[in-house]
Amino acid sequence: MFCPFFRSFRSLNFPLLILFVSGLWLVACSTPILKPAETLEWNEELEKQVFRAKTDIFPEFANQADKDDPLFKRGTLLKIQIESSPDWVKVRAREARKDRENTPGRVILYLFQTDVDTEQGNGRQVVTERLNQLLSPAN
Repeated sequence: MFCPFFRSFRSLNFPLLILFVSGLWLVACSTPILKPAETLEWNEELEKQVFRAKTDIFPEFANQADKDDPLFKRGTLLKIQIESSPDWVKVRAREARKDRENTPGRVILYLFQTDVDTEQGNGRQVVTERLNQLLSPAN
């Protein structure tokens, strides 16, 4: 044969190949936590809202050195923004008085697809529930 890849491909067990291709298909077709249109729509709603931190907010994935330093102290007025991909959702917060262009914000919530039952289509509900533990509306 002229292609070494084809020779190794031909030697694969056919059922194993079918299982591999099926697994790839399932991963590629999984439902995202938030659909892109839903994320855009939600961010448009959030642009007008200000939230107050209910408690000190600490980073979820903190290094040992900064785990005791809160990202935002209790009572801080915040604006939030949602970022999403098919596998995760991040919620970034910044102080309400700072503009979005110069302050990208700090991640206050990070959810992975394993944290949410995407088949139920309840991604926004789960994110909202988690945010309600950290923030309350200020306006």
